[in-house]
Amino acid sequence: MAARGRNIQLYKGILRHLQSIYKKDKLKDTPAYLYFVDQFRKHQVTGEKHCRAKEELHHLGETYLCLLDSIQKYEELSAVYKGQGERTVESSANLVGLRLPQVPPPPSENM
Repeated sequence: MAARGRNIQLYKGILRHLQSIYKKDKLKDTPAYLYFVDQFRKHQVTGEKHCRAKEELHHLGETYLCLLDSIQKYEELSAVYKGQGERTVESSANLVGLRLPQVPPPPSENM
């Protein structure tokens, strides 16, 4: 019974991530959702149906959930710390608290 509860948590966790990925689309029409549900239904009876290790399918699902978590965290961090491209020398100096010396104007030829 404990394994069933873990499977339900895993199922809901992956569905949550799929919903956050496919915000605008109908989730039930996406290929990822259809594949996910199909795999869960195929292995509903037992994880050993295809002569696999007892916890292999559960481990595979947890690994996939970890991947989805990591991708989401990466995208959040990337958005926060995203670079702004090339900086000028002056803006780079200001970033670390330095100022560039003033460039004197070129001498005039009237002297």
